Amino acid sequence: MPPGALDGVKVLDLSQDIAGSFCARLLADYGAEVLKLEPPGGAALRRMGPFFQDDPHPEKSLFFLVLNLNKKGATINLESATGRAIFKELIEHVDVVVESYQPGYLASLGLGYDDLEQLNPGLVMTSITPFGQDGPYSQYQGEEIVSYAMGMIMSVSGIQGREPLKHGGFQAQYEGGLNGAAATAMALFSQVNTGEGQHIDVSVTECVASSMMATQTMYPFMGGTQHRRRAQGGMFTHPMACADGWIIVQTGGGASWEDICDLFEAPEMMDPRFSDPAQRPQNGAELDRIIVDAIKDRSKWDLFPKAAQARILFGVVQTPRELVECPQLASRDFFREVDHPVIGRIKVPAVLFNFSVSPYQLRCPSPTLGQNNREIYVEGLGYSQEDFCRLRQLNAI
Repeated sequence: MPPGALDGVKVLDLSQDIAGSFCARLLADYGAEVLKLEPPGGAALRRMGPFFQDDPHPEKSLFFLVLNLNKKGATINLESATGRAIFKELIEHVDVVVESYQPGYLASLGLGYDDLEQLNPGLVMTSITPFGQDGPYSQYQGEEIVSYAMGMIMSVSGIQGREPLKHGGFQAQYEGGLNGAAATAMALFSQVNTGEGQHIDVSVTECVASSMMATQTMYPFMGGTQHRRRAQGGMFTHPMACADGWIIVQTGGGASWEDICDLFEAPEMMDPRFSDPAQRPQNGAELDRIIVDAIKDRSKWDLFPKAAQARILFGVVQTPRELVECPQLASRDFFREVDHPVIGRIKVPAVLFNFSVSPYQLRCPSPTLGQNNREIYVEGLGYSQEDFCRLRQLNAI
């Protein structure tokens, strides 16, 4: 088995949310040894649905399963003096801490970056929060939709005349995790060269805002010009229904207008009102009606390869089932199977990017609560069996 790109790096993952857990999972995916540290009652993510077979069991959260692949797991109570003392012991043996607590919380426990770097000067601490470690909003609570709204992307999403639109899922959280992992890798590179660690401050809202850089640039440098949401209907601006789902079509990609007309088998599209780019915007709604009527009885999977062959920008709106069965993803081993001790064998989205020398490796499923406690505290830190039992009785772990 070839070594991972981050082989030898040791990480403590204190996060209980999506962003921090995803950040630490990316490090684990490419070789880092990541220990998920949870409160004795389990991380909040264990209580987040959906659950496998709709059973709200702490070991069956599908979010926890996917976001904690390739990690070991232990419990620790940072609210207790004994738990904090044990945590400081662990700090001396690791390279990275990933956390997503409210700014100032760890410092109030004597576990902030300034405290921990005294124990381990090479420590990299990656903090991922809604608004960052400082500023007037730093103590505000955040959520996925809040970051989308505050990061501006909602203001340009949706249809003119309607409310701003939030994309489905938790894209802001994943952006925060991805940026956190990239920043951590950079800090580790610096750590190797200088021996010094540093505190990484990731704001999820800023991660969302950074994806809108071109749009933001328009405002101050183009006389207050603002990117607007798309108009209702017209000129391929929305998904269109086929017999078995929805498609997205765009002009461009190298196809001629004649190619597009041939794909839809709609010769009336050659009318100058539609074929002339100058007239097309004013007749977009009627053009859409022609296309919808032309495809209503056709299959999106019949249109898709024909559009690709004609070099037409064309997308199929895939359902969750179609995504799992997607031949493109299958050819690249995007999904892998893992054998979880409670859930059983299950297919999970795994490979985010491919390295030619140090490829992705799915080494283990997400840990059960406290799964590696004995390994970490008895075999690792040298506590006796009697001490180990006492720590559990004291609710320190």
